[in-house]
Amino acid sequence: MTSVNTPPTRPLSWTKSSRRPLRSWRKSLAIWVFSRFVGVAVPWAAVRQADGAKLLAYEHQRLLALSAAGEKVPPVLGFDGAALVTADIGPTLDECLATLAPEARLRLLAAASADLAAFHARGQWHGGAQARNMTWDGEHFARLDFEEQLCPALPLATVQGYDMLQLVFSLARTLADLGPQAVYTVLLAYANGGPPIDLRAFLRPLLPRLARVSRWAAWSSRLDGSREVKRLRTVLAGMQAFVDEAPPA
Repeated sequence: MTSVNTPPTRPLSWTKSSRRPLRSWRKSLAIWVFSRFVGVAVPWAAVRQADGAKLLAYEHQRLLALSAAGEKVPPVLGFDGAALVTADIGPTLDECLATLAPEARLRLLAAASADLAAFHARGQWHGGAQARNMTWDGEHFARLDFEEQLCPALPLATVQGYDMLQLVFSLARTLADLGPQAVYTVLLAYANGGPPIDLRAFLRPLLPRLARVSRWAAWSSRLDGSREVKRLRTVLAGMQAFVDEAPPA
């Protein structure tokens, strides 16, 4: 596995306050609409953030429970209801990818995907499984940011599939540079990691919905040539190849 050295200037701890800015109503609505568009009906109550203290208390309890279960999450150093202090657990996956050559990036992405599958196999779920919320210290992957209250509002299997969807789309920029084969490799690494869900069955009904975005973008020359749409098409091509069990050429 590629080794990544933690920068010596990293802080020893991080503090999250209950008084920090919460997700806006507009952003909450966008997430709620998008989740339904792709076929994962996240409840409004799980999307809207209105009480910072409750969110912080919820995250505190999740961190304690995950730590007690032996999962690699930020150790809680202090919690008083208004502030949550956790230890630093290394650079995020995003930060690590920025320092690696393309071939090393794909190896790290596949390993991260397999690690998420193992996390799910142990009966866990993240809720915010984007690359910015996953860390790599050169030896172990770990996870942070557990304030999303998706279970039990959604079935565990749905949330686990949503975790993987979040991870892949948060990596769209890197995956687009590597091509559809990289998307296929990352998805296959998850499927081979022993997750409790059938990822192909989860993705199959979602792909036609996501493909509509690509078709709509084709109506606009500006959108059709945008980096975001090109990345989406690369990810969709890799997903389709995975669902069809036909590796891209």
